Amino acid sequence: MLSPALHRSPGILLTARTAERLNLGSGPKILSAFVGAANATMVSIRHKIQLQTRRVVMLKLPCILSIAVLSACASPASGPSVGNIRNAILPGSNEKIPIVELATAPSQAPDPVAFVSRRHGLSGFHSSGAMNNGLQKGDVIEVTILDSGEEGLLSPTETKMLNLGRFTIDQQGFVTLPFVGRQRAAGSSPEALQKRIVEGLRGSAVNPQAVVTVVEKPTSSVTVNGNVRTAGRIPLTSGKERMLDAIALAGGSASAPGSTMVTLVRGSQRASASLDRILAEDRQNVQLLPGDQIFIEGDASSFTALGAFKSTGEFEFEAGKFTLAKAFGRVGGLLDDRADAGNIYLFRSQTGRDIAESVATDNTTTAPASETTPIIYHINLRKVANFANMQAFQMQDGDILYASNARIVNVAKLFTAFQKSPPLPAAPAPKD
Repeated sequence: MLSPALHRSPGILLTARTAERLNLGSGPKILSAFVGAANATMVSIRHKIQLQTRRVVMLKLPCILSIAVLSACASPASGPSVGNIRNAILPGSNEKIPIVELATAPSQAPDPVAFVSRRHGLSGFHSSGAMNNGLQKGDVIEVTILDSGEEGLLSPTETKMLNLGRFTIDQQGFVTLPFVGRQRAAGSSPEALQKRIVEGLRGSAVNPQAVVTVVEKPTSSVTVNGNVRTAGRIPLTSGKERMLDAIALAGGSASAPGSTMVTLVRGSQRASASLDRILAEDRQNVQLLPGDQIFIEGDASSFTALGAFKSTGEFEFEAGKFTLAKAFGRVGGLLDDRADAGNIYLFRSQTGRDIAESVATDNTTTAPASETTPIIYHINLRKVANFANMQAFQMQDGDILYASNARIVNVAKLFTAFQKSPPLPAAPAPKD
């Protein structure tokens, strides 16, 4: 018979009944039979678990393979991979875009002022035809007469000098004056008009004299418009005013010289130069002629940051005074949980001549010296020496900084491929 204790557990009851059916008796034989049955039960359970696991894997294998295939074709990324950048080719050719290590790049990269210095700028305007100091239609003159005689025209007055006032030369080139009448003025110098006035006063004055002063010359003026404090028409009084004189008379530029572009229009000619270039090169400070039009534009330089930076977008800077180190500081540095510090790239457009000076001889592009082509600078922040190189490397207008993702980040994105990215605020627009 079974022990009362064995009746309390169904599993043990089954083992005990099996023992009675097999006539194993009790004691050690029953215990041995119990252990063997338990082991057999565990093996059976383990086998069932393995079968279930294989079934689940086989069911999910197509999904896993699909994700792997899709990831090989187009894995989630915020930009080109390092391999894509290294193998990039020039548009319309099979030639690779030159890649220059920052450590071997020129310590002073060509800045915008040096870049445009190969062009004429404002120096192409010739000022050999000096301003015509003669009287012209529309000029405003002031006439003063003097008489030193005792019984002359001015004898009844207490003074021997009389200011006749201001007069405008009409469109026929004449001016009408008291005591003298209508006189031809256009085409004459102020001295020649003074002599004619004196001749006209001979019958009325004993020893007449005349002084003609040009007050306004609308036809001998320039206009200054744009980003200046006082825009308007500026008369050319001495005939030797230069570009910087006109800008100063207009109150000066409202923006920094490095972000100010000056455009001069003279007839059908038009040319531009930055204000800091005009300050640096005397030949750019051209002499002005009547009718010149000057436009001052606040054209701030900017660069764009993309990829694994803490801040991305367009950032303005003052050309010639902004280094690569400052650019990294402006964007807040790298995202340490995403960026590959050894693979940061700067994309730039330079002339063939500048590229030839930057890259090694075996990598030199075949682009013409005057043609603008792309170039890529590689920045490895894992090398401490590059931090010193960044302090000497000047940023240029239109540069693009790109921080690539670390490889492990792209792998991790496979597991979150179907998760929706959180919305991020757009970068602030550049200031006007």
